[in-house]
Amino acid sequence: MSKAKEHINSESNLPPSGGIQGGTPPRLAEKLLLWFLKDELAEEVLGDLDEKFYSTSEKYPIRKARRNYWYQVINYLRPFALKSTKVKNLVISPMKIHFKFATRVFRKNSLITFASLTSIVVGVLSTFLIYQWLNSELTTDQFHSNYDRLYTLAVQQSAVDNLQPISSDFFNIDYGEFSEIDGYLEAIYFEPDQLKIIHNNKDYEAAGLVTDSTFFNFFNFKLIDGTPELLKDPSNIILTESLAERIFGDNNPIGKTLVLNQRGNFQIAGILENIPSNSSISFDYIVPKHAHDFWGKMGMEFLLTNGSFNKAEFNEKIKELGRTHPQFKESTLSTIPFKDIYFNHSLTHGLLAKYGDEAEIKTLTLVAIVILLVAVLNFTNMQSTLLFSQMKSKGIKQIHGAGRIDFFLEILASRLLYTVVSIPLIFGAFLLIKPNYLRFLELTLSSQWLETLGLIAIGTSGFVILTTIISLLQSTRISAPKAIISEISTRRNTSASKILTTVQYVFAIVLIIATGVVFKQFQYMQNKDLGYNPNNLVSVKFFDGIEYTGDFEVFKKQSEDQVKSYEYVKNELGKIPGIESFTQGALPLSNNVSAMSWKLSNSDFEYTEAKLLTADPAYFNTMDLKLLNGRFFSDSLDTERQHKVVINKAAMEYWGIDNTENAKLANSSWSGEKAPWQVIGVVDNFNFEHLSRKVEPLIMVYFEDVEREFSFRIREGGFKPTMEAVAGLFQGVNPNRDFNYTILDDQLAAQYERERKLSRTFVFFTLIALILSSIGLFTMALYETQKRIKEIGIRKVIGASVGQVVTLLSSSFMKWVLIAFVIATPIAWYAMNEWLANFANQTNISWWIFAAAGILAMILAMATVIGQSLTAAKRNPVHSLRHD
Repeated sequence: MSKAKEHINSESNLPPSGGIQGGTPPRLAEKLLLWFLKDELAEEVLGDLDEKFYSTSEKYPIRKARRNYWYQVINYLRPFALKSTKVKNLVISPMKIHFKFATRVFRKNSLITFASLTSIVVGVLSTFLIYQWLNSELTTDQFHSNYDRLYTLAVQQSAVDNLQPISSDFFNIDYGEFSEIDGYLEAIYFEPDQLKIIHNNKDYEAAGLVTDSTFFNFFNFKLIDGTPELLKDPSNIILTESLAERIFGDNNPIGKTLVLNQRGNFQIAGILENIPSNSSISFDYIVPKHAHDFWGKMGMEFLLTNGSFNKAEFNEKIKELGRTHPQFKESTLSTIPFKDIYFNHSLTHGLLAKYGDEAEIKTLTLVAIVILLVAVLNFTNMQSTLLFSQMKSKGIKQIHGAGRIDFFLEILASRLLYTVVSIPLIFGAFLLIKPNYLRFLELTLSSQWLETLGLIAIGTSGFVILTTIISLLQSTRISAPKAIISEISTRRNTSASKILTTVQYVFAIVLIIATGVVFKQFQYMQNKDLGYNPNNLVSVKFFDGIEYTGDFEVFKKQSEDQVKSYEYVKNELGKIPGIESFTQGALPLSNNVSAMSWKLSNSDFEYTEAKLLTADPAYFNTMDLKLLNGRFFSDSLDTERQHKVVINKAAMEYWGIDNTENAKLANSSWSGEKAPWQVIGVVDNFNFEHLSRKVEPLIMVYFEDVEREFSFRIREGGFKPTMEAVAGLFQGVNPNRDFNYTILDDQLAAQYERERKLSRTFVFFTLIALILSSIGLFTMALYETQKRIKEIGIRKVIGASVGQVVTLLSSSFMKWVLIAFVIATPIAWYAMNEWLANFANQTNISWWIFAAAGILAMILAMATVIGQSLTAAKRNPVHSLRHD
């Protein structure tokens, strides 16, 4: 036992010399000194501290003496007084050696170092970029704290109809009778052209939300200025940042007054942060519902449930509550979880601004996995090449006593260096790419830079750990004698590298084929016969509907004035020489197609939902539709709102109509069987909705409504002067409004924007996969060629030509690429057939896409290895034979 320890044992048995009974130095502090202080100093220091402790305890409370003792102990723990440890010699020093060795290897094998680093950076960065989009899609609406508690009320008008949102106002449902409901909210959505905002005699179109004052109890949209309680005041209005900036620029809008078209003045009381991209709901302003008694539109209703809510049981309670309403005699009410709405394309409402696509999520998830696997395989391939090139060195180390722990630490040091270098490179690259990437995908990210850096660090660490495990499995199976005589280096390295490269090319070829199919489908959708002529079609909305605000005389006068302006516009449009024809009807793809319940009159059919489109007699010629049976509406034979309809081919086939003369359709909302609608004609199917959807039965009715837009076809080459004339006519009847118009070609482009982005994304990540695979192949070819230098020299000495040597070296690599193509073909064919199944209108998978993918992969592989092959083939055989 050391003198210091004897001192503690002896001193601990002494009675306190003064102060408070039981006063002894703190034992833990004494032991701390023994653990860390040099032995030659410990006895002297402990003696001094004890003496100081007892003298202090005689003058002051024992607690102060102990605090002082601790202070002195900590003060003695200085570097000069500490023991030297063996940890430094056992761990720190070897790790320094391994880091130095890894750095030396990196410099000596710069090509492999660069290829390996590229694999990590590109692989993790690409996966992280895809993750940003996937995370945004999969977390849509989840920023609302009540995300899991919200349900929407929906109605199914008949057994074959889709569920559609509806308000309980139709059925007088009292939610107070249901204990599982904590509250309900109605949100009425107004299109930008339905409720205009007026400021300084200028009109602004913006999407509006009229809702209850409890809105912020249901949804967590972020207020920048103002409080949720401000919706209790019926004179208040809340604007989003973007709308406030559009109207007021950089000026503070709070407290200023806006006029809501025909609804009076509202004071700006709050500013809302722009709606995030991962929100299925979108709007530009909020107005309290109780600002007026009647808004003239049905809203979407949200229920806030509690822990006792059971969806199946609640739906059973309410399913028949709508059947007392004359329009919903066969209906079924139910609830739909808010969290299921984003991916439910059949549930449509103006408030729902966008929908997700599960097929796209699965596709891009697979792309991310493929990119990551290619990167992992490429990195592993590079490190395997490096590992087997150092087998002799490793064998010599084993003979001199190096164990597994040494090789583990060697690999660990190498991987730590890769990790430390890769993380800042990936983070910096992401910061550079981020603005354009987010703009391209129209994403808003709320994550902070520290969170982003953390995710990148986790992803990079996971990548490195996975590849480290693979490297350890490879290195532990190698014996020293075989390593020294290079048996492994000539066989196992070659086979392993080529197998890994083949797998990389399998993934790359699959992506090439997938990209070709995606492009072909996109081109098919763009060029498919739509059933009408989309060229040079433009629409302009001249008038808004006049709302009745309680004064009938005012309403009558406003309506009469608007009808006069309407007739004037119709007359003037016919005088503009650049307009080939015009109609008062919506352009296809404009989302102005509604749904109503129809049935074949005097038949066993039930009422089923069919699409409804309003048109006038000029619609047929303006859109260039095709007539299959009967006739279209006529100015001389028909009048507006007469019970006559024109249907499309899909509707004729659905109801089995052979002869339009005797065919009549009943509408459940418009008199039913008492006053059916005569079918006067059938037009060929035309795509009035997105091409990914099947053309559904369509009913066309002849209505003339002043507020509906005018659509016209412009003569070829006369777009600019024609639109200038239309703009002048518009400003004449709407002096305070900005002139806006819609071009059908632009709508078509917008409809396919999602597919366009998907195709570009495929191209981008396919190129990444090809680049990674090519880097791996190039590096492998370089090292393989260097190993065969003597063989090449001997072949040239005995008469082999440069071409023969190049063919010899290249053919071995081309064989593996060909094998990759054979494996990839059935995988890609199956995957793309599954993907195309998501489209109602789909292209066929052409053989030339597979052939082109194979040829492209072969060309890239040949271009990758041909340089090394030529260099080796042209080398002087004398130098080659001297190579070791």
